[in-house]
Amino acid sequence: MTSITSAASMKLLDLRLKHSSSIISSSIGEFSKPDTQEIVCLRSGGTIDLYEIVVTEVDDDEEEEEKTTLKLVSRLETRSVLRSLGVVRVSGGKRDVIVVGSDSGCLSVIDFEGCVGKVLHCPVFGKSGKLFWFKLGGHVLILPWY
Repeated sequence: MTSITSAASMKLLDLRLKHSSSIISSSIGEFSKPDTQEIVCLRSGGTIDLYEIVVTEVDDDEEEEEKTTLKLVSRLETRSVLRSLGVVRVSGGKRDVIVVGSDSGCLSVIDFEGCVGKVLHCPVFGKSGKLFWFKLGGHVLILPWY
């Protein structure tokens, strides 16, 4: 008796052994909590990393120095090819949201509330387009690129 394994019964696992080290784009803002400086990095493997800038005071015998480190707050795996990154603050909001353009022609608005990335809006604008954003006004402009 022979058994044929169907595609529905197979379970596939997709994970990366090492994260990409090259950064395509980065920006600074207040993403997860108000009044906290954070850096968002767009990596070449389709990963969005959110780092918090932590400043600690080091007391030596004679001098007081500040030590600045980056703490990884959240990592969002998108499994796509990301091209552009922008930061926009919605009018009246206390935190910033991330605008990401992908190779497939989608524009995603991502909010890091409680250190978890949540896609708020994801319209399709086509593969031939250029993104422009204005940080303080909360505007995103998509121009056709011919």
